[in-house]
Amino acid sequence: MSVRVEARTVLLRTVFLLIGAALFLAFGLLGISVAATGQEAANPAVAVGGAILVATLLVAVSLFPGVRDMEVAAARILLEPPGELLDHPADPRGHRWRTTWFVLAHVLAGGVAGTSLVVGIPLAFSELRWALGALATMGVLVLVVALGAGLARLAVVCLGPTAADRLAVAEQRIGREQAQRALARDLHDGIGHALSVISLQATAGRQMVARDPQHAEDSLAIIAETSRRALAELDHALGVLRDEPGPADRAPVQHLDDVPVVVASYVAGGADVRTTLADPTGVPDLVSREAFRIAQEGLTNAFEHGDGRAIHLETRVGDAVVVTVRNGVPDDPPARRAPRSAGRGLDGLRERVALLGGELDVQQVGRTWELVARLPLPLGDRPGGAR
Repeated sequence: MSVRVEARTVLLRTVFLLIGAALFLAFGLLGISVAATGQEAANPAVAVGGAILVATLLVAVSLFPGVRDMEVAAARILLEPPGELLDHPADPRGHRWRTTWFVLAHVLAGGVAGTSLVVGIPLAFSELRWALGALATMGVLVLVVALGAGLARLAVVCLGPTAADRLAVAEQRIGREQAQRALARDLHDGIGHALSVISLQATAGRQMVARDPQHAEDSLAIIAETSRRALAELDHALGVLRDEPGPADRAPVQHLDDVPVVVASYVAGGADVRTTLADPTGVPDLVSREAFRIAQEGLTNAFEHGDGRAIHLETRVGDAVVVTVRNGVPDDPPARRAPRSAGRGLDGLRERVALLGGELDVQQVGRTWELVARLPLPLGDRPGGAR
């Protein structure tokens, strides 16, 4: 650290001490006036009561709302503490007495520094020889520097984060990371599915535009609707990332009831999707929503990486919601096929299933790729079985 920076730090800390000296003077004058009243009345109890009153008022002031905020702001700017100060503690009540100790230290250290500077230095030069006066002045300056450094370290202890605060920050960070991972899964599933449907419908519409204009028009309508849903999901995701509040219907939410709509979008584009769907009535909202995402991702993967033969989708509802997707595998060697989104889709499915305590089994048997996801249901939420 350069001499210039050190001198600036000492000067700022001295200003912080002088603020404490002003408070010390205000409370000191109040104590002196009460003590003088006791002396005139020849009653020591009045003087003692006055000292207690001043101390009580100082403690009470330190507990006022906003005092901690002011101390933190002033300490951060003037003391340049060697550690972190906390603006919004997780447990404000737990910081009250820590703030009180710092306020008391601030006022008392300011009183010592202010008295030494204002009274000690002039007194040293008036009562001592020049050499001793200069030496006493150096001692006063060293004392002021030491008091400033001590308050800077004390600010970190009294105004910095506690173990509970660090734990709360860590939990918030973990919560944000989990929310971002969930958002990434939703974007991958939703946007990936939308692009697959758009590609399928665009191909089908181009082939039918001359032979069957009505079919081509239907394909364009599906493309428009799918694009609108994808944009709504993207808009919701961007709003979450920017912490922007939005209406409750800003994020499109789909459940097992919506699986036939997804299937229809593929069938309308010429894909061969064969389904056996259970009645989802009674399935809890969270499980139904995640099961829909699993079915959607399974269909997307089957369409993008399958061999073009029939895709089989089955859902069962009993003690668990089971989603099964089967599709053929192309004859091409794996190195020549497009990768399955670098595994991000399957990783997202595993995370979804794991969060609900379920199981995910993905395997290739011969020329068939099979995905089976099992999401257990609580006893109270289990329907009477698959229908």
